[in-house]
Amino acid sequence: MGVQTMLMEVIKKHIASIPPYVPGKPVAELEREMGVRGAIKMASNENPLGPSPSAMESIRDLLSTCHIYPESSAPVLREAIASVFDLSAENVILGNGSDEIMQLCAHILIGPGDQAIMPTNSFSMYRIVVESFGGEPIKVPLGKDYGLDLSKTRELITDRTRIIFLANPNSPTGTIVTSHALKSFLADLPSQKILVILDEAYREFVREPSCPEGSQLIMGNVPLIVLRTFSKIYGLAGLRIGYGLAQPWLIEILNRVRAPFNANSLAQAGALAALTDTDHLRRSRELVWSGLDYLSVELTSLGFHVIPSQANFLCFCIGSRARDVYEYLLRKGIIVRHLASFGMEDWIRVTVGKTEHNEAFIKALSGFVRDHGELR
Repeated sequence: MGVQTMLMEVIKKHIASIPPYVPGKPVAELEREMGVRGAIKMASNENPLGPSPSAMESIRDLLSTCHIYPESSAPVLREAIASVFDLSAENVILGNGSDEIMQLCAHILIGPGDQAIMPTNSFSMYRIVVESFGGEPIKVPLGKDYGLDLSKTRELITDRTRIIFLANPNSPTGTIVTSHALKSFLADLPSQKILVILDEAYREFVREPSCPEGSQLIMGNVPLIVLRTFSKIYGLAGLRIGYGLAQPWLIEILNRVRAPFNANSLAQAGALAALTDTDHLRRSRELVWSGLDYLSVELTSLGFHVIPSQANFLCFCIGSRARDVYEYLLRKGIIVRHLASFGMEDWIRVTVGKTEHNEAFIKALSGFVRDHGELR
C-alpha cells in the first residue's frame, strides 16, 4: 500500500470530495500551451489599467524592510478604510483576499451538519469554505432577470442555517439586489443566529442608484459582515488583500482565528496608497463604464443575449457551442471565462479591458460567428 493510499484513508472524507476552485486561465499558461504571444486576459475581472501609481511607489519604498514582520493588526490601513465609510477601525478586519474572511466566518460557525445558503450561480469559494468545515451548501437558483432570489433564500432557512451568502453585484451575472429588497430581506430573517455575508467585491463599479451600501447596514439588529477587496477596481489582485466591515464584537471573534500577519507589509502599503488615489479610481471606473456600453451593444448586435451588468464584466449566452467559442478565442490569444464551473454551460463572461482589448475580442468573436453561422 502506497503512502498516498494510506494517508487518503485518514484524510477527512468531506475534504477529499471537494472539487477544487477553477481559476481563469493565466496568460503564461496559454502562451506555453499554444505558443500564443501577446495574449489578452479578459477572464478574471482584473483592472486592465493595473495598480495605482501611488501604490507601486509605496510598495517600492518598503522593499528594503521586507525582512520585518508588519503590524499584525494593521491599524493605519484599518483606520483609513474605516474613515471611507464613517466607521471606526474596530469595525474593520483585513484578509488575505476577502475570501480568507469568508473562511474565518465558516471557521467560527460551520461544522458537520450545519448549512449555509448561497446562490447556485455565484463565486465557488462560498461552497468550498463551507464544505471545508464539513458544512452543507444549500443552493438557490437565480431568479428573475438572473438576479439573486431573496424570497427563495428566505424559504430555505432552517434551524441548521448558520450563514447566508449574498453577492451584490453577483458574479458572474453582474446583477444586483436593491436597497429596498435587501433591507426587507434582513428585516424578515427568522433568527439572529444566522450570519449574512454580503460580498461587495464589485461595488465600486455600480452605476445603479438603488444598489445599497452594505456598510450602512452593519450596525443593525442582524449579524452582517460586508466584504470588499483591493483586487478589482484598485488593481492589487496579486497582493491578495481584502477587508470586512462588521460590528466590533464580530470582528473580535474573527480575529481569534485569523492568522498573524495575514495582510503582508507590501499589501498593506499598496492598499493604503490605492485607497487615496482618487484619480486612478476615477479612470478605472470610467474605463469600465465605457467598455460595458461598447461590449453590450456589440454583443447584442451579434445576436447574443447579454445580462445588464453593474460590475466590470458582462455575461452573455452563446448556447451549446460556448466551449467551442471559448477555445476558439484562446487560439486567437484572448482569454475569457467559460462558465461551466459556475453551472452555466452555455454562457461566457468577459471582463472589460482597455479599448483595444475590447475591440480585439469583438473582432475575434465576430470571426467565429462569420465562419460558423448560427450558434444555437
